[in-house]
Amino acid sequence: MNDGLVTRRSARDVGETVAALRAEAERAGAAVAAVVDHAAAARKVGLSMPDTQVVIFGNPQAGTPLMQAHPEIAIDLPMRIMVRDDGQPGSLVTWQDPAYLAERYGLGGDQLAPLKAPATIASALDGG
Repeated sequence: MNDGLVTRRSARDVGETVAALRAEAERAGAAVAAVVDHAAAARKVGLSMPDTQVVIFGNPQAGTPLMQAHPEIAIDLPMRIMVRDDGQPGSLVTWQDPAYLAERYGLGGDQLAPLKAPATIASALDGG
C-alpha cells in the first residue's frame, strides 16, 4: 500500500490486462463507464509517456447506498483501476485500498464490500 493505493503486477501487458479487467468487471455485474488511455492522449498533443490506461467501472446498486449515506464518496466513485507499463515484463495494476476509503469516509464494515470490487476484479488476473 502507498498512500491509500494497492499495486500488484500482472503478467500481461497493458492492453491485455485492461481487456481482462473489463471482461471481469462486466462478468461481476459492473458497468464499464470508460477506459481512459493517457498515453494515447499524450501522443495527440505531441508528448509521450509509458502506456497507461484507467478502467472506470461501477454498479449503481452497490454505489448508490454509499453515496446516500456519505455524499462525499461520490468523488471516488465510480471505481477505477489503473494499468501502466513500468518497463518491466507485464504491467502494474493499481487501485484504491478499501480500508483507506473506509477510514476516509468513516464507513462501517458492512459498507466496505462494494469498495473491494477492484481487488476482486484484479484477482481474476491470477489465472492468466
